[in-house]
Amino acid sequence: MTYQRKRQERKMSMASILRFSVIIYFVILIAQLMRWQIFEHDRFTALADGQRTSQQEIFTKRGTVYTQDGVVLSVDSPSWDVVLSIVHESDKTVFEKKKSEIAQSLASILEADEGDLLKKMNSENIASVTLFKGATKRQKDIIESKYFAGIYTVEAPKRIYPNGQLASHLIGYVGTDQFGTAKGFYGLEGFFWGDIKGKRGLSQQENDLMGNAIISKEYQNISFREGKNLVLTINSGIQKKVEQLIADGVRDLDADSGTVIIMNPKTGEIISIANFPTYNPNSYWDIKDVSVFKNKAVADPYEHGSVQKALTVAFAMNEGKLKETDICDDTGKLEVLDKTIYNYGKAKYGKITPKDTLKHSDNICAAQYGLAIGPQAMYEYLTKSGIGRPIGIGLQEEETSFLKAANEWVDTDTATIAFGQTFSATPLQVVSSMSLLANNGERMQPYLVKKIYNNEEEININPVSNGQIVRPEIAQSVSGMLEYAIMQQRDMARFRGRYSIAGKTGTAQIARKDGPGYYDDRVNVTFVGYSPAQNARFIMLVKVENPRKGELANLTVLPLWGKIFDQIKDDLGVPQVN
Repeated sequence: MTYQRKRQERKMSMASILRFSVIIYFVILIAQLMRWQIFEHDRFTALADGQRTSQQEIFTKRGTVYTQDGVVLSVDSPSWDVVLSIVHESDKTVFEKKKSEIAQSLASILEADEGDLLKKMNSENIASVTLFKGATKRQKDIIESKYFAGIYTVEAPKRIYPNGQLASHLIGYVGTDQFGTAKGFYGLEGFFWGDIKGKRGLSQQENDLMGNAIISKEYQNISFREGKNLVLTINSGIQKKVEQLIADGVRDLDADSGTVIIMNPKTGEIISIANFPTYNPNSYWDIKDVSVFKNKAVADPYEHGSVQKALTVAFAMNEGKLKETDICDDTGKLEVLDKTIYNYGKAKYGKITPKDTLKHSDNICAAQYGLAIGPQAMYEYLTKSGIGRPIGIGLQEEETSFLKAANEWVDTDTATIAFGQTFSATPLQVVSSMSLLANNGERMQPYLVKKIYNNEEEININPVSNGQIVRPEIAQSVSGMLEYAIMQQRDMARFRGRYSIAGKTGTAQIARKDGPGYYDDRVNVTFVGYSPAQNARFIMLVKVENPRKGELANLTVLPLWGKIFDQIKDDLGVPQVN
């Protein structure tokens, strides 16, 4: 009896355990279902979407760069990469069998080297190999019609420069970074690359269980933004003429380089910037000397010499330290602290007025005017006129000038700065500072891009004033002096009585790169001129580096400035003297 009872109790206990286990199982199952369906709903929805959708990268249209007269300087051209991609073993078998035949056909279609294609096809990682870059649409269509095993075409727009080297130093080029990704270098392509390239997106499409697209499901573009176009202030016709003339001038003078900047002093619009040597951005890889890529107009600070004397006279007159009729006694030398200042060739000009100081490019009188201004006032005038700080023109390689703080100056600094030594400036800074004389004492901010736009927005850039630096009557007076001074030069004789031109030459030794001091046999020569002398239509700087056929600005760069002026004066609408 006792045995039967114990056996029955054991059966009841096992049934209870089984019922309890079942209850626990269902509790766990319900909890798991709740976790999947409620707490992790978003994650599993995303996984499901990923299994039934496919994504494809959208190549965004990159921005185009235009001149102000509508000429295209930089644009994307349709282009495709030819790639080898084999993942499945069955495809690999077919590919290996026909590899030579495929390579031969591709070489014929793409006009490529068959051996080079075969070498790439023999790569260990045939899951993803780029065989050829830059296929045309015609080549792409032919390749796709052949259905080569493992061969695909991938859209990869190519950056082209339809006008070759025209404005190359303004544009820069599109190359690749260390990861093989497209990237802008130098010029506008480098500075504005984030805007020009736009933002690539993804197209998302729903598929069935076999991976086929469900036609009724619309594509969805994700994070897509078209690249921005740039419209420049550059005139293409003038740019082309200037590039040819500066190239001829550098060759004729057997010089290292040449730079031209033309600007509208009333607005700050850059009409032309040209350098020689230059390059073709369509084949930038052919250039061995990378310094050729830099735009010397904004990336090459230098001592511009006597050009600065015109501004020194204006600053001194604006400070009330100098009048047109004042006499400076040039005795042939000037002692300043422990240094002696001479004129070129140790010439002595005697008692002269400011206009003759500019005519003779007199260092001694210019130094005295600078000392009268004083270091603090001179420093403030220089910075207000654009020296010592970047212009901000929108070119990647732009640099600034060297200018010590006023409290670090001694009298020799003040004296030599007055005639363009002891500090440096880029050619753009020089022409910008001189432009205040051509614009009644007001300096306008130089700018190169006049409009930025895409399918979403448009930004127009308008002229901006940097302030009235000297009084209008002072600028007009100094412009008259500069007209008097420059029209006395032999190479200006053909323009006398026909055109009104004001300007100043500058000849300065080149600072050594291997230590302190200057080269004895190397100079930079500069002329900055504008026309008419009053109410100027344009201002133009021409700089030549290290001319071996002559060293004085009035014998080298001044005639070159005249040649360029002769070719562009009508384009700029420069009026003749009545």
